Amino acid sequence: MNFQDRRLILVSNAEPYIHKWEGDEIVSEKLAGGLTTALDPLIKKIGGTWIAWGRGDADFEVLDSEGKVEIVEDGTSYELKRIRLSEEEVDGFYLDFSNELLWPIFHSFPEKSTLEDYRSSEEKWKIYRDVNRKYADAVTEEFEEGDLVWIHDYHLTLVPKMIREEYPTANIAFFWHIPWPSWEIFGNLPWREEIVGGLLNSDFLGFHTSPLKDNFLSCIEKTSKKVNYEDSTVKTNRGATKVSAIPLGVDYDRFSSFSAEESLQEEAKKIKRSIPADKIILGVDRLDYTKGIPQRLRAFELFLEEYPEFQGEITLVQRIPPSRISAEEYKSILKKINRIIGEINGRFEKTEWTPIKSFHRFLPEQKQLIPYYLASDIALVTPLIDGMNLISKEWIASSDDGVLILSEFTGAAEDLKEAIQVNPYNTREMAEGIEKALRMDETERRNRLEKLKRRVRENDLKWWREEFMNSWLGEDW
Repeated sequence: MNFQDRRLILVSNAEPYIHKWEGDEIVSEKLAGGLTTALDPLIKKIGGTWIAWGRGDADFEVLDSEGKVEIVEDGTSYELKRIRLSEEEVDGFYLDFSNELLWPIFHSFPEKSTLEDYRSSEEKWKIYRDVNRKYADAVTEEFEEGDLVWIHDYHLTLVPKMIREEYPTANIAFFWHIPWPSWEIFGNLPWREEIVGGLLNSDFLGFHTSPLKDNFLSCIEKTSKKVNYEDSTVKTNRGATKVSAIPLGVDYDRFSSFSAEESLQEEAKKIKRSIPADKIILGVDRLDYTKGIPQRLRAFELFLEEYPEFQGEITLVQRIPPSRISAEEYKSILKKINRIIGEINGRFEKTEWTPIKSFHRFLPEQKQLIPYYLASDIALVTPLIDGMNLISKEWIASSDDGVLILSEFTGAAEDLKEAIQVNPYNTREMAEGIEKALRMDETERRNRLEKLKRRVRENDLKWWREEFMNSWLGEDW
């Protein structure tokens, strides 16, 4: 693969590194998000510029006159260019429009969206558009003919068109990381034409799965655009946009090697010793209404009712790191979750046994989850909807024995057929899924896990990067 003289410009809401004060010193910290893990190795290898919103308390102390800082690691380097947002822009662009309006719409929860408040929505839309312009301007300041621009996610839907207005022949790709709903939901957006028009100024547009891609194409057709379903292209005034499904993977080798570390294995043993139960079920979710945590807890409650022989023998360990906790909706969810846990524990608790243990502390490093993956006998991954869900794949890569119970409404369910797939709205089906996992014989359990491991290993993070680049640029990029 040869990039010749072309550079890569990555554009995302989240930055890969922050700079922060520790005492009198400024230190750099690599963030543990999926986007950083996916793209940091690529841009280190190729070279270029990553453009993102700077939110560390010392982020702007380390920038040069062009608003950039060099990221150097393992003999490689690239430039990180930071976008500065005012408090009003953070509220309007990120919290209000992206997370309280777009997020619920695209996750098929329109009733949770703030869309009904039209006047307020219009004000938020203006801020969203203005911040997208900031990003686009940051790209055009860097852009040179031949550069490749790769933009990420729902925060930045307008950026491709804004770049194209300045550089009509720019080569632009976009990856959409969250679900895409049906027209009946997407069509409610007053700015649907602007959002579609922004995205279709990309040359290549990627989704996690074929159903999400098909939802997008169906919505595009409703906006009077010409769709060719045979080759998944949309005809535009400038030519065509190619649309493809490329499921994001995890760094299988990294998680597998973590799980072999003696210190992490010892941590796993400590976790098992601290929980007086024969079996551990693990849930790991951000605090979000799309994750279906209350529904999962009720399913575990029904399981304990229906199969009382397991009372005292199994504990659900639920990790819920905080997420956007300032929003009223999220405070309400946390209150509901804590109430349900209290009810279940109060009902079933015995001497030296608690049915559910919940942990809310944020773990800044991915490897800190490995002991929980190793200690668990069952991974219970049951979001109500999810564009992909990498927790399921991380658990598979890390675990040496166990059963995955997976929501059929995750993107991961398309590939992970050997998991016990359940409808997260069906409490009884989830309870029966837990019982099935616990009674599964060792041969079936290991066969299922081995097939899952093989698939996650083959379609790993490196595969995703190369598949995306090959689909966008051709095999000889």
